[in-house]
Amino acid sequence: MVYPAYGTVQAACKTPTQHAIDKAANTDNIPGVINTVKKGDSSWSYASGEANIERNHKVDADSAFRIGSTTKSFVAAVALQLAGEKKLSLDDTVEKWLPGVIKGNGYDDRKITIRQLLNHTSGLASYTDSNMRDITLPQNPFRYYTVDELISLALAKPPVFAPGEGWNYSNINTVLAGQIIQKVTGDTYAEQIRKRFIEPLGLTGTFVMGNSSYIPGEHATGYNMDKSGHLYDLTEVSQSWANAAGDMVSTVNDLTTFFSALLGGKLLNQEMMDQMLTAVDSPMGKVGLGIYEGKTPDGQSYWGHAGGTFGFETRVGGPIGGKHILVTAINSVVPEVTAARDKIFNKEFGR
Repeated sequence: MVYPAYGTVQAACKTPTQHAIDKAANTDNIPGVINTVKKGDSSWSYASGEANIERNHKVDADSAFRIGSTTKSFVAAVALQLAGEKKLSLDDTVEKWLPGVIKGNGYDDRKITIRQLLNHTSGLASYTDSNMRDITLPQNPFRYYTVDELISLALAKPPVFAPGEGWNYSNINTVLAGQIIQKVTGDTYAEQIRKRFIEPLGLTGTFVMGNSSYIPGEHATGYNMDKSGHLYDLTEVSQSWANAAGDMVSTVNDLTTFFSALLGGKLLNQEMMDQMLTAVDSPMGKVGLGIYEGKTPDGQSYWGHAGGTFGFETRVGGPIGGKHILVTAINSVVPEVTAARDKIFNKEFGR
């Protein structure tokens, strides 16, 4: 439990957020929590708990981790930049860029737009069901999935609703957005993320992993929970099953830098910022393009994304303007994470 740059933090000196982090790290089935807060011109990082429960190693705030669906914010930002450059329109159909890819079983790619992919109103079914998450992938964690396989898995299920007529969180939406980025630019979404964000912002701990199962740099052990309620090590796993919907690795400091720039209007022009924040209603609140709104119990608003994937849970958020950002990462995927994570965010952003 240290500030990396300032040494041990005494209990009396801790912020309410740091106390909430300590409490989270002492929750059953949550080994460790790492965190960075940026507020104005100052920032601090904090770590509490264990990187590895078998060896009782303390977790470090500089550790890398899989960010899961927070990848979607990077992919959406690429698409929004391309729209700002007039290389595509958010109202372009999937059929325009990927003709013949989404057909059959009740789907019509002429009626699904890029905007609907980015805010999950396309009606496309999710291929990542409970059997895939709990059985198929953990039993064969190094299996490589092609994009064509992911699309086939999604199309095997009928539409959840007609395009634009509802909301359903589905990874295939962002997988298709990644394919459209490649059609528009000639680069993979990974190359576009590297060129547009990783290199310009100096995100030295951020990578698009593709089929690699290894987390670069120092990192904690990532734990999943089996059906009997026991944690098991699932640090090494191919994220090819997630593709553009969730295959990135990052650090709390890098995510702070990216979201500060994104929410601060440094990555998108005003028109595209307005488009990103034009939200639809969902069971999780207001959902924009690659980003969604969180609220504290007293009504304070922050925007960002969360990512839960094998071994790691991440959440990033801050008010519009980019001056106040919170990033939290936990090295287990268990039911207790959501409540613990919410308490940390409520302490930081609530009044």
